[in-house]
Amino acid sequence: MLGNEAGKSAPKLVFLHLPRTGGTTLHHYLAAHFAQDEICPRRFSRLDQYSPDQLEKWRFFSGHFNADDIRRIPGPVLVVTILRNPIERLLSNHYFWKRHRPEVIEKHSLEGPKVIKDGTLSDFLRSNTGHVLDTTNNMMARKLAGQVYAWPDGSWRARVGDKGFEVTDLQIVRRALGNLLSFDIYDDISALEDIYARIAEVYGMPPLNSIARLNARDLIDDKLEPVQEETITPEIKEMLERRTRLDNIVYQLALDHAWRTGRRPKE
Repeated sequence: MLGNEAGKSAPKLVFLHLPRTGGTTLHHYLAAHFAQDEICPRRFSRLDQYSPDQLEKWRFFSGHFNADDIRRIPGPVLVVTILRNPIERLLSNHYFWKRHRPEVIEKHSLEGPKVIKDGTLSDFLRSNTGHVLDTTNNMMARKLAGQVYAWPDGSWRARVGDKGFEVTDLQIVRRALGNLLSFDIYDDISALEDIYARIAEVYGMPPLNSIARLNARDLIDDKLEPVQEETITPEIKEMLERRTRLDNIVYQLALDHAWRTGRRPKE
């Protein structure tokens, strides 16, 4: 845990965890350095359920938030996120859901895994069902842009307070990139060790020689079972590209900016 001196001087640590980007692993290592009562218990958006006084008392926020959620957190803050090749992230999400055992899906009423458990990758990418659509349709760009939702007709709607309004592709990309530029640390999942090291330097956490990945695709346990991965046909490839077209723009421009500004070496 952070010492008293580090705890008083360091900003609140805010980790915007985009699903299937190595975030469970990073959360595990970061949370170990905070006392339980310093950690916000909310892991899935809706920070608006807490008062400013409640948000003030926590020092570590980590969850599937969006960029609008984290603006509610009183500063000063250090904001971190991890990016991943959008098609790889989407495939990882599909197989993670599909690997859930039927009894686990039933016990926890897991909407996404329930919808796609007995379906194909094509079914997953075509689905306009609630949580599945939200996860498959350019999720990275939308979460980085803020509270933006994908609609079955292909449109996007943003929400600010109680007001909803339609937004365009360009507005989503612009907002996502603008928010990323305001974050303190972001990088690709391949740089997970470096992301941890940069955070550790700020908070006085011990260095790590390596980071063991959690929730890897080959993990088999009492909750997850093995599944056969499908061949990526031209039709599936086209659907993957369509479902990640905004994600890919944001991903490529964000990493290019990081390379050009010296945040990371160009490969």
